[in-house]
Formats: sequence, structure tokens, C-alpha cells
Amino acid sequence: MKLHCRAGLFAGLMIGICVRAAAADTRAPGWLDSIDARVMSTCRKMDRMVLETNAQPAVRDLTACALGELELGENPAPAERLMRHAFALQNMDPQSPEYGTVPWQEGHAEIKDANAIEFTMLPVGPILLNFSNRLSAEFLKEATPHVRAGIAAVSRHPVRVTYSNIYLMKICNLLLLGQAVGDAESLAEGRTNLDAWLDWTRAHGISEYDSPTYTPVQVDCVALAERFTSDAAVKSKLRAVLDYYWSDLAANYFPGTMAMAAPASRNYDFLQADQNANYEYYLAGIRAEPPGGTLISDAVRCWFLAREGGYWPSKETIALAAAPERVVRSRFGALTGQDRYLYLTRDFAIGSASAYYGEQDRSIAVEVASAKNLPTISFVPDRFDGPFGTARTRDRSGHPKPTHLPFISATVQDKGMLLAIFDLAPALKDRQFTNLASNILLPAGVEQLQINGPPVNARARFVVSANRDSVVIVREGKAAVAARLFFADGCAGQKPVWELRHERAEDPAARLVVYHYRGPERGLDEKNVRCGLLLMAEQCTNEEEYSAFQESAAKVQLAESTNEGVWEVRATSGDTVLEAGLDLKRGRIALRRVNGMDWETDVFNVNGRDMTSLLPQP
Repeated sequence: MKLHCRAGLFAGLMIGICVRAAAADTRAPGWLDSIDARVMSTCRKMDRMVLETNAQPAVRDLTACALGELELGENPAPAERLMRHAFALQNMDPQSPEYGTVPWQEGHAEIKDANAIEFTMLPVGPILLNFSNRLSAEFLKEATPHVRAGIAAVSRHPVRVTYSNIYLMKICNLLLLGQAVGDAESLAEGRTNLDAWLDWTRAHGISEYDSPTYTPVQVDCVALAERFTSDAAVKSKLRAVLDYYWSDLAANYFPGTMAMAAPASRNYDFLQADQNANYEYYLAGIRAEPPGGTLISDAVRCWFLAREGGYWPSKETIALAAAPERVVRSRFGALTGQDRYLYLTRDFAIGSASAYYGEQDRSIAVEVASAKNLPTISFVPDRFDGPFGTARTRDRSGHPKPTHLPFISATVQDKGMLLAIFDLAPALKDRQFTNLASNILLPAGVEQLQINGPPVNARARFVVSANRDSVVIVREGKAAVAARLFFADGCAGQKPVWELRHERAEDPAARLVVYHYRGPERGLDEKNVRCGLLLMAEQCTNEEEYSAFQESAAKVQLAESTNEGVWEVRATSGDTVLEAGLDLKRGRIALRRVNGMDWETDVFNVNGRDMTSLLPQP
């Protein structure tokens, strides 16, 4: 049973678009024709779907496709039909506590996602503000009470300022829907919420940080509001927010994969990255190749903004994506450890975040430049003996999603050297285990994969015994990455077991794994389950440099100790000394130091430049 109307329909949607409408005058007439045809094909399929007896569309796709049809100048009747279908699913009982809400997907009451109203209403404001002259008077009269009900539901929905994509979507809806129907209270609430988000972000950064899935949603919500608001003061603030977001997008772009480099707050693809951010990069002319398919509503929204024009990032902003070496430091909250460090070169990107965000975060990541579509090197704690994201569980809203286990961590990094220590104790609560493992996912299709010197055939199935001293090295192009799981606790009286595994020859990823437990299903009552990780990445342009890298990776000195419940680890390589500590009793970071200096954080800094100055000041 398919629960989401995925956009196989939209695969390759953006082929032919290299810049937004702002640069359309440099192109021959008709440069959007082929893309327009793809959009119309998708919208017509959606229109046919709603005429079927057992149609089960995602409700947000109905209003998105209505926006697509109107943008292409088609007869408004199908767009009105799609909107009416969505409105027919809306709760219009003013006495109901769910007044104004819509389901996530027609025919699937098991999915109870309160965000459905934000997503569904998001195209409605632009439709009414941009196309009301083409819509029938009958439809406009009919739509008004539904818009007011939508405003009520959006306003009533409690959304934390830290839930960035929905909070910004709520702001956009309040501003544009309120403007469309003349609701002064909605407009005032939108302005207040925008100021609250600015206050938070100036101090603590973007909470839902650098997600290839949701960063583009955040950007597009701001861009829609900026494009259609009639409030000059609000428009000015929104343009500054777009400058900030585009600086983040550009600074975190890795040309070697033509994608946003991790760490990331949320990513539903455990091996690579969702395609949403690639739409933004492609439309900006940063990414050369068209992106793959994504959700219908996300693709239509991005395409619509491309045609409408409006905001466009400056040349200086876009140039951040091409800087040959970058250190990007940022925060994503007020708590200790809610910070992110990313080091990018032409040949690799390596990054770390020192706080758990959620079950789809990618807190540790290394990517290597390659023409191949290689998986990201990342850390995944897992209980399925399959950490690749294929096992899915339903979240509290009813959506099936890939998940990994929660943890406490302390990470510290100096450019290409990264030390991370973990405690998986939060994963043990209320769970039964047949397997508990810490994994480093490794791309199997690389030029060379070796463990302790000898190479292994990464294109074959294998299981190689390893231990805490084992060093696995990945080599691709001019990049070399060394990985080591140098410490682990066993559970239930078992000793930890290390292996380098590639379960199936066709799998795109192998893994270096340490099993904390394997056996009959049971609860685990350990107070702490520790794991230590060391990663090193360097550019190696010849065999001599590669040999030197192998030698330095093997010679890293590691020392660990536990005193009064504080676990401390020191890693030394040449002149670089990284130190990390966890207070195991209190479940928090005890120390982080680089070369004897305490770890420092920045709200958003690129190569020493403070980017928070881009945001409007209070």
C-alpha cells in the first residue's frame, strides 16, 4: 500500500532550468516549454486521479497541482476542481476542536499529521493573490470560508520556533492567507511569529539545520512570503532571511557530489541525500546536473518560484559554493553540543555535530568527490543488523520512516581529523534487542577499500574479522578516509565483536561494525553502552602521499580513561590533539578541546566570517 504520492512523475522535472526567471532574458524563447509539459502532465494525472472512485491523493498534492495548472495559464476549471476536492476533505464544523484541519492523505485515517494543514494551505495564498482574476466568482466565494477555516487551524496549531520548516510555513500561511481574505489578526500573528523566529535564529542558529529534505522547504516558504506580501517592512526582513539561508546553502555545497554536505538534522536517505536541496542548487546554477525526483508538492513549489522570479541570491553568495576550502561552523540550539562543524575541500567534505537531533539525523559524515553515486560515510547506531535505512518504523503521526537509535555524544574536529565518542544508553529504554551495533557505513564502489593494509574486494560479499585497533581506509580519486571504531562496550555479559562486512555484493555500502550485543530477544539494562570513533580525511594526489596517510592513520595515539563517571578520550596525530569527554552519570558533554583549547562555537561562520550579520537586527 503506497502511503505517499511520490514524484516518479517528477523525475527529471527540472531538466532545462539552470537559473530562475530572473535570468530568463538570457535564454531563447521557449526555454521552459519541455518542463512546462512535464508539469502539466503531472497535474493532469492528479486531476484524473481525483475523478476516480477510490482516489487516495496526498491532500497537499491537490493544492500544489492546482498552483501548477494556474501558473501554466491553463483553463482554471481543473485547478478549481482540485481545490474543491481538497476543501471537501476539510473539517468545517466551527464547534469541532479540529475545525479547519485536513487529513494528510485521503483514505488513510491512520496517518494523523497535524502539519497537513500547513502543507495544504501553502499554495492557496499564492493562488488567491496571483490568480484570483482567472478564478470564477463562484469558486472565490466558495473558497473564502475554507481559507478562513484554514487560518483558524494554522493559528491554533502549536508549533515550536525550533521546528523550522513548519514554523516558517505557518508564518507564510498567516501572512499570505491573511492578506488574501483581509484578516488583520492573521497578518499580525504572522509578523509576530517572524520576529520571534528572527530573535531565536540570531542567538541560536537554524534549529532544523542543513537538512537536504527540509532546508529547501524553509527557503521556499520564506521566498513565497517575500514574493507575495504587500507589507514592505515584512518583505525587507524576509529578503534578509533569504540572504542568510542562501549563504548557508552555498557554504555547505560540496561540488564533489553536487549536493549539500552533512551533518544534517534530518535525512530520510541513510546512504545518500534527499533530492530537495538539489533542486535549489540546480535552479541557482550552482549544480550542473538536474536533480532526481522528489515529492510532487516540493517540486511544484520550487518550479513555481523559478518561474515567478523575485528574490535571487547575489553573486557573492553563490560564490561561497565554489570556495576551494571552507570551514563552516554553526549552531542549531541553545544547549551545549548543539553545534556543527564542516570542513570542505575539492576532494572531500568531513563534518560533525555534537548533539543528537532525531532518528533521521546524520551527525557524523564524510563525502568524497566522485563521478559515481557513492554513499556517504556516516555513523549509524542500529538494532536491526541493517543500518542502511531499509527497515522502516511508523512515527507517532503514522508515517513509515527509516530510523536509527538515539545516543549522547561529544565530537571534536580539526579540519580533516574527527574524534567522536558516544553513549547509546538512551537507546535501551523500552526496547527489546536481538542486536545492538554501532556502524560506520562505507561506500562499496570506491577505487580501494582496505583494512589494516591489505585491500578487500568491495564488489563482492565478505565478512572480515576486525578489532578495536583495525583501521579501514577508503580511497577514491584524490581523497583518502580512514575510519576506526577504537572502543566499545559489550552488553548482557558479551564482549564486543568487530567486523568489516558487505552482506550482499550488489549493496552500495559496506560497514565497519562493532556488535555490542547479538542473541535472543531481551531488554538490556546496562547503564552505559560506549563507542569511540576516529575519522581522518586527507587529499592524496600520488602514491607517496597515500602511503604517508596510511602510516599516519595507523600511528594515531589514543588514550581513554574513566574517572568518577566521566569518560575522557584523547587522540594525537602529529601536532594535532583532540580531546572529548562524556559525563556518563548525567548524560552530557564533559569536555571538548582542540590542541589544549576549549571548543568554541559560532551561530554561523564561514572561513572566519560572521554570517549572522545578514539577519535584520532588532
